[in-house]
Amino acid sequence: MKAALIASAAMLIAALAGAAAEQADESATPSASKLATPEALKAEIETLRDLKVAWKKVEWRTCLLGALNEAAREKKPVFLWVLGGAPADGRC
Repeated sequence: MKAALIASAAMLIAALAGAAAEQADESATPSASKLATPEALKAEIETLRDLKVAWKKVEWRTCLLGALNEAAREKKPVFLWVLGGAPADGRC
């Protein structure tokens, strides 16, 4: 069971990394000179805010124990996203 869960998590991470690499088109990134005015910056922020990206469609869980219980009940893997520290220290 653990090996299958680890393999599923590894495949999910690899798939997400591949999808992110495909979308990382540097030509789409505006240069600093294009965002020289506050109005241009506001327009860029609104454009980014309205993006239809896959991660916004995921029903993210903020409680690890609840997510683990739900994953066990539904026999699905858990994807743990941690940024800048452990989830318990409030910096993720």
